[in-house]
Amino acid sequence: MKNCRIINFKKIGNSDVGFLTALEENREIPFNIKRIYYIYNIPKEIKRGFHAHKRLGQVLICVNGNVKIKADDGNEKKIIELNNPNKGLYIGPGVWHEMYDFTQNSVLLVLASDYYDESDYIRDYAEFLKYKECKLKKDIFIHENAIVDSKNIGEKTRIWGFSHVLVGAEIGENCNICEHVFIENDVKLGNNVTVKCGVYIWDGIFIEDDVFIGPSVTFINDIHPRSKKYPNKFERTLIKKGSSLGANSTIMGGIIIGNYSTIGAGSVVLSDVKDYEIVVGNPAKPIGYSCQCGLKLKKEDNIYKCKCGKSYKMIDNHLKPIF
Repeated sequence: MKNCRIINFKKIGNSDVGFLTALEENREIPFNIKRIYYIYNIPKEIKRGFHAHKRLGQVLICVNGNVKIKADDGNEKKIIELNNPNKGLYIGPGVWHEMYDFTQNSVLLVLASDYYDESDYIRDYAEFLKYKECKLKKDIFIHENAIVDSKNIGEKTRIWGFSHVLVGAEIGENCNICEHVFIENDVKLGNNVTVKCGVYIWDGIFIEDDVFIGPSVTFINDIHPRSKKYPNKFERTLIKKGSSLGANSTIMGGIIIGNYSTIGAGSVVLSDVKDYEIVVGNPAKPIGYSCQCGLKLKKEDNIYKCKCGKSYKMIDNHLKPIF
C-alpha cells in the first residue's frame, strides 16, 4: 500500500542489560517531527482513529503491549499489528486508519510531521472516498516518455520525458522534474521543487519546499561504495527550504544543506551548510550569505542587507531575518 509501510528500528543491547532504540527526524523518522503524543489506558472494546489526513505524516510505535491498525487508501485495505517497540508504522497523507484491540497496559506513541490542524482531518469515510477520487483527477502532467511508478505525486507537478520515478517516491505539488531524472524509492520532494536535467536522486535524499536543483547535481548516499555490496542503511541527506544547488555540484551523503543557502556550480560539499550561507569550491568553503530572494547580502554595521529590501542579523552564530 502506498503511503503506509513498516519501519524497523535498530535495537541496541541484550536481554541481560535491556535494550535501547534511538530515533532521529529525517533519519529513522522520515520527516521533521513537530508533534508527539501517546495513547494509553484504552479499554479493549474501544476503537480509535476513524480519520485520514490531507497532508500529515505519522509514525506509530507501540512501545508497550499490542494494537492492531486497519489502514485503507481507498483502493486497498490491510491490517497491521504493532507489538514491538523497535517497529513503527508510517502512515502518510490520504490513508484512512482505525486502531483497535488494544491489550492491557498498551501504550501507542505517535510522531507527527506537523502541529495539530483540524482542517487537515477527514473524519467521514464517504468524504474520504470522494477526496481520494478527486485526487486521482488532479492536474498532473506526465510526459508520454516518462516512467512514473509512484502515485504520490502532488497537484500541478510536471514530469518530463525520459525520467523515471520509482514507486516509493513522494513528490509534492507544483514541482518541475525535467528530462533524464531518476528518483529512487526512499525519496521525498516538497512543494515547488525544480529538478533540472541529468539529476539522480537516490534513497535517503529528502528535499524540502522551494528547492532548486541545477543540471547534473550529484547526490551521494553511500560514502564507502563497493560493487554489489550494500550498507545496512543509506546515508540520509536533507536539503532544506529555499536552497539552490548549482549545476554539477556534488553533495556528500549524511549532511544538511541549510534554508535558503546557495551551493556554487561545480562545488563539492562535504559538510553541513548553514542557513543562507553561500559555499563554493572543492571542498566547498563559505564566501558570504544570500537573501531569500537569491541575491548576495552586503554587510553594513553588523546588519546584512539585500537590494530587495530584506535585512538579516547574526544571532548566536546563525543568520536570522529582521522583520
